[in-house]
Amino acid sequence: MVTSQVPEEGPTSEPSAVARPPLAELLPTGGLGVLVLTAGLALFAASFAAYGLSTRAFIGAVFCPALVLLAAIDGQHGLLPNTIVGPTTLAVAVILLAGAPSKFLPHFIAAIALGGFFFAFALIFPGSLGMGDAKLGFLLGLALGSRTLAAMVYACAGLLVAALYILWSRGSSARKDVIHFGPFLAAGGIIAFFL
Repeated sequence: MVTSQVPEEGPTSEPSAVARPPLAELLPTGGLGVLVLTAGLALFAASFAAYGLSTRAFIGAVFCPALVLLAAIDGQHGLLPNTIVGPTTLAVAVILLAGAPSKFLPHFIAAIALGGFFFAFALIFPGSLGMGDAKLGFLLGLALGSRTLAAMVYACAGLLVAALYILWSRGSSARKDVIHFGPFLAAGGIIAFFL
């Protein structure tokens, strides 16, 4: 979650929202870009190697590379762009409906449960989670179905380790630091998908 400042309003100015940068400016470049591309391609191939030409493999081929990209963007910019989350969610839904329609409802319920929980958490505790996390939670539930809880366990365990390390290394000054949840959700989703 990133906080942003809104320009001050004058007597003749109208309220304006802070514009988000275009997706092209958010994409990782340099060494990180190469790492994201390599990891995405490896996970694409691993999905088919692990599950053949199944519905699950096709979901993983879309889902896992998108998670790698989202983790990199959230880690750098504190954003989970709708232009990645939305099309990925739609692609997963189409693959699931076409390949395993009987599994769509349980996956959709998992998506509503996790996305709804994150949404409610963000409303009750402002500044804790963002709407991007809620949308990513919906995507995780839709792609993982019954493995969604495992993804959350992995994500929360990773976040806890990171938070304890930051507190240990930086002391009480680290209490105001922001830790982006997206990379941990992405890692948890990838682990749960393959395990």
